[in-house]
Amino acid sequence: MTQTRAYDTRYPAVADLKDRARKRLPKFAFDYLEAAIDNELGKARNRAALQDVQLIPRYLRDVSTVDTSVDIFDHSYAMPCGVAPVGLGNMMWPGAELALAAAAQKANVPYVLSSFSTTPMEDIVNTAPTVSWFQLYVPRRRQHMQQLIKRVQEAGFRTLVVTVDVPIGAKRNRELKNGLKLPLSPSTSLLWQCMTHPNWALRSLLAGWPDFVNIQDYRDDPKQQLADFISSFAMAGVTAQRLQEIRGLWQGPLVIKGLQHVDDMAQAIDIGVDGIVVSNHGGRQLDAAVASALSLQNATSALSAEVTWMLDGGIRSGLDVVRALALGAKMTFSGRSFFYGVGALGAKGADQVMAIFADEIARTLGQLGCVNAAAMGRDYIASTP
Repeated sequence: MTQTRAYDTRYPAVADLKDRARKRLPKFAFDYLEAAIDNELGKARNRAALQDVQLIPRYLRDVSTVDTSVDIFDHSYAMPCGVAPVGLGNMMWPGAELALAAAAQKANVPYVLSSFSTTPMEDIVNTAPTVSWFQLYVPRRRQHMQQLIKRVQEAGFRTLVVTVDVPIGAKRNRELKNGLKLPLSPSTSLLWQCMTHPNWALRSLLAGWPDFVNIQDYRDDPKQQLADFISSFAMAGVTAQRLQEIRGLWQGPLVIKGLQHVDDMAQAIDIGVDGIVVSNHGGRQLDAAVASALSLQNATSALSAEVTWMLDGGIRSGLDVVRALALGAKMTFSGRSFFYGVGALGAKGADQVMAIFADEIARTLGQLGCVNAAAMGRDYIASTP
């Protein structure tokens, strides 16, 4: 049973934290978190598709007790919303990744660490030993893949999440305009942004500029643009054969993230994945991509295989989480929401977002007359995207 927790009522919604984060962070850092690709239409469709899901409340029921917990991969999580992987997390706020890992452990929700994180993976597992998942960008070189998976396994991550929706590096206009690359190279614009955000700048200076600490040994050119490095490190399209190899290497729950076509999902299920995160990468890869919620609806309608369905893309509230559950998801993830919180309030912002989601999920389920998150389903849907 999840109990709603008190939180700072000056920022009662994720949107309020986003507004504050925009003011506290340098433009290049906020843009990295907020931006999508091209005209950012795919990102907007993610939100619109969720908002179009209308739910029918059921009354004449006792909702004095609402259970928001969900059981996934032999673990009972307190609510069906976890922290999605975000690369360069500590650029949004120094120590953001550890703060979110600690908050996830305390709230008992999944925390997915990106391959392109800026905190050693072992530190994350030490902070969140029972809820840590690892997102794998599959290296081009098999030796690197084998080394990385072995390290992830030995560190103690519970679940491996293989991301497949970045076959090539993205051309994100905001990042190009900001000249964002690692290590950060000084420019007049970047220096001005840092000077006008002294709190962030001082904390970042003391913590050290963020870098891809978990895969830095695989980088050939330290001055590469972010998209170029991702392209040079990761496979140019993860194949079914490579996924089969990963299935053989990983001793634990295996999740694939980023599929949208039902035929691809069926093939992944045949290979033996345990879960699928339906996602269009937050609208950051293909501006014409189908909204995540619509892909989830299509998948759960077409495929009846025993697999854990999850959703990533556009989740900004507890109501969005419940909408996704109604469409067939068992777990949802949000990246931007949680990093808005840390950007807005520092480490305590991680707990703030956890509390907002816990409160809103419980209230929404109660309003709908559904006393158990696991029981939420299509019977509550009036219309879908």
